[in-house]
Amino acid sequence: MPFDQTRPDSGFRIAILGAGFSGMGMAVALKRRGFDDFVIYEKADDVGGTWRENTYPGVACDVPSHLYSFSFDINPEWTRRYSSGQEIWDYMRRCARKHGLYEKTEFGRKAVRLRHDGRRWTIEFADGGTAQADIVVSGLGGLHEPNIPDFPGMESFAGPVFHTARWRHDVDLAGKRVAIIGSAASAVQAIPEIAPKVARLDVYQRTPNWVMPRQSYAYPAWARKLFKMIPPLARLYRAYYFFLLESRHLAFHRNDNFMKRFVRRQFARHLEEQVRDPELRAKLTPDYPVGCKRILISDDYFPAIQRDNVALVTEGVDRFEESGIRTKDGRLREVDVVILATGFKPFNLVESVEAVGPSGASLREVWADGIKAHRTVAAPGFPNFFMLLGPNSGLGHNSVVLMIEAQVKYVLQLIEKMKASGAALVEPTPEAAAAYDARIQRELSQRVWAAGCGAWYVDERGRNYTLYPHTVRRFLKEMKAPDMKEYVLRETVAAAV
Repeated sequence: MPFDQTRPDSGFRIAILGAGFSGMGMAVALKRRGFDDFVIYEKADDVGGTWRENTYPGVACDVPSHLYSFSFDINPEWTRRYSSGQEIWDYMRRCARKHGLYEKTEFGRKAVRLRHDGRRWTIEFADGGTAQADIVVSGLGGLHEPNIPDFPGMESFAGPVFHTARWRHDVDLAGKRVAIIGSAASAVQAIPEIAPKVARLDVYQRTPNWVMPRQSYAYPAWARKLFKMIPPLARLYRAYYFFLLESRHLAFHRNDNFMKRFVRRQFARHLEEQVRDPELRAKLTPDYPVGCKRILISDDYFPAIQRDNVALVTEGVDRFEESGIRTKDGRLREVDVVILATGFKPFNLVESVEAVGPSGASLREVWADGIKAHRTVAAPGFPNFFMLLGPNSGLGHNSVVLMIEAQVKYVLQLIEKMKASGAALVEPTPEAAAAYDARIQRELSQRVWAAGCGAWYVDERGRNYTLYPHTVRRFLKEMKAPDMKEYVLRETVAAAV
């Protein structure tokens, strides 16, 4: 049957969940294309997402600042090659003010359930309120829910226990005995900051990481002035970093190549220059292939580990007790504070927000056999529901902001296709989604992440649902325009009674 061409020309009511890079990027794109009937629902009291929430000491980005930013809002005044979390958050708030996003955002609105009735979405919030929308765009991202391990006896510990993403600034660590569980991305940033202040620091390492030199530096005033005076120069500098980082993708191929050899040599040189003790070097040397887990960058982590008041603990946590942590070798290590640097629950959308399609099935149920999304942004059975930084759109070598912007343009084109045709709903066909997922998983099996090193990229069955297997350039090409043969456009769908 033909679509109703008498639909109002005002477009669609669009709800954006989250005011981080994803939500903000979607909002700006909508405004620029004349879709002004949208609202950003943000659970907190300000924009910023990850960079608002993570305030642990030393928090910073491991992608060069000039690339970890919106292409439509080049910032010529980054102060360092790798910016602090505070500077990135300040940049995001400036962008929100510049583009009028504060006026389009409802703060303190945490979405907990989405339900589609065959025509539109109803959004239920933690405060008991509801809202309706024709289209829902999730900007919650893949890393927003802290992973809190359930260690035996954890509730019996007498002191404070908190995650790096929920840093307790009211807890003074000066002169305290502190344990930090985890030695990956957030840990290598926080440890050098807190080690000089504490009486003792126990660093619990499950597996060592490939740690490369950071080589950060401050931009001189003349350089920032030049970037501001000559905008094309700033874009050229951004392009330089893009192509430099793109070359790192070779490290993720399963076959040996010059990039893998380069990383191994850089790591070995960095470790040998900073760690003289061969026994400690052995503990800090990974036994899994380069790139199988996230490659870290730091200039001060290895020196911090060697401080007299710092101990690298590799025996593993057996249980918590009132006065400390007992390791698997039976030793009780007494501490006053425990910090969890245990990462996040990737793509925790199914836990933080329940999405129920018109069939009555939830995304949690549909994903029971594996988290997946068509073209990283949509799922069959969930019309007009789009995910930014959705499954298989993460990166290990370049800026995810580039992935977000590509997804935003792709989603915007789908919305425009609906409007042009008079359709009310769009969703991928099950056949297209299955074919895309099969291809992505096949291509991921040819990458180093399939080596079985226990990386957070994969689930308990070994399925990689977080990373994109190719370069950003390949993603940009694949997401240039939606192939409408992969989608179905319609007016309504039958809803479950």
